[in-house]
Amino acid sequence: MHVITLREMSKIATPDGTAQSKLFHNERINVYPTMLSLDQIRYWPENNRTIFTFERLCTAKQNDLSKISLEEVTRFVAEQDIHKLQVLADSIGRNGVQVPLIIRDDGKLLDGNRRFFACQWLKMQSLEKGRKIPETLAQIPVHVIRQSDLSPAQELKILAEANFIPDLKVAWPLDAQARAVDEYFQGIRRSKGLDEEAALEEVVAVFGISRQRASDLLDTLKLTKQFIDAGGSTEEKVRRREIVEEKFVYLWEFRNKAMKGSGAMESSTELAEVRDMFFKLMAKGKDSPITNVKQVEPLIQARKDATAWNMLRDSKGAKLRVVVAMVNDKKEVRKAEDKIRVFLSWLRDADDLSPKAKELLKDVVALASYKSLK
Repeated sequence: MHVITLREMSKIATPDGTAQSKLFHNERINVYPTMLSLDQIRYWPENNRTIFTFERLCTAKQNDLSKISLEEVTRFVAEQDIHKLQVLADSIGRNGVQVPLIIRDDGKLLDGNRRFFACQWLKMQSLEKGRKIPETLAQIPVHVIRQSDLSPAQELKILAEANFIPDLKVAWPLDAQARAVDEYFQGIRRSKGLDEEAALEEVVAVFGISRQRASDLLDTLKLTKQFIDAGGSTEEKVRRREIVEEKFVYLWEFRNKAMKGSGAMESSTELAEVRDMFFKLMAKGKDSPITNVKQVEPLIQARKDATAWNMLRDSKGAKLRVVVAMVNDKKEVRKAEDKIRVFLSWLRDADDLSPKAKELLKDVVALASYKSLK
């Protein structure tokens, strides 16, 4: 397939009066915001993020990049885990291109190579599956810069601004994620009359998270509401909301360890007891003996050990550190026992032993005999 070069492309229109001044490393450069179709954009062969990928492709195909079809290039880029193209393509399919590409008016792509390939990959997947090309690809936001306005130094500044300077974004904390998911989940159930399963499917599609992740967030939010409501008075509920905001991850851990998975409490009565203990200790706020999220699981497991649980209950949580150490020590003992079982399994299956192994086994027998007599 023929690949259009920059020389063959016509100039991208930059009408006077539409320019916006954008700051790149303390220097203002005129950009012309517009929308282009995917077919009007060309990838950047010399982009340092993908240049080694392109080199490997050329080696595999034994051909120059300019003679390899866009579809082949895109597929190869998508197959490289380092570029995480599928994740970005899925996001663009849902939400479109959120950050405009930066492109010179002669077609050179200064920033947005990965976004371009994600769009192209999304288009290819749609065609291969016999689906309509997503509307999000019809018009892609770009900032066009006139080549005549750029010096080589300014072009490097744009590359640095777009690719090296951190955007200083901070990922939403778990509680904020949970509230956003819950708000959308409850909203579409009301507005569209969806049942829980259908609403969850839409949450997955809109937020780009797994069904399990969505359920985990919603269930943990329910747990936080139980913790807050247990406060009784309005003043106490407000105080507990503050605790939740600071320590939502503790409730997330409790939900994951006590209510699901291999360590989940099988008895509803025991679950209620350990949840009440957890709530009481969490409600102490800054005075809570739970000072580390790693203490949550041992607290839960203590309910399965009569000695540990009685100590925790009788001390009203004051001896949590002792109980955590006790539970963790027993866990290490169980791990050691598992290693012994693995060793015995190997020993039974071994056809022959080396002289050194036989010597070591004698030491093991002697030590085991001594231990058993103590």
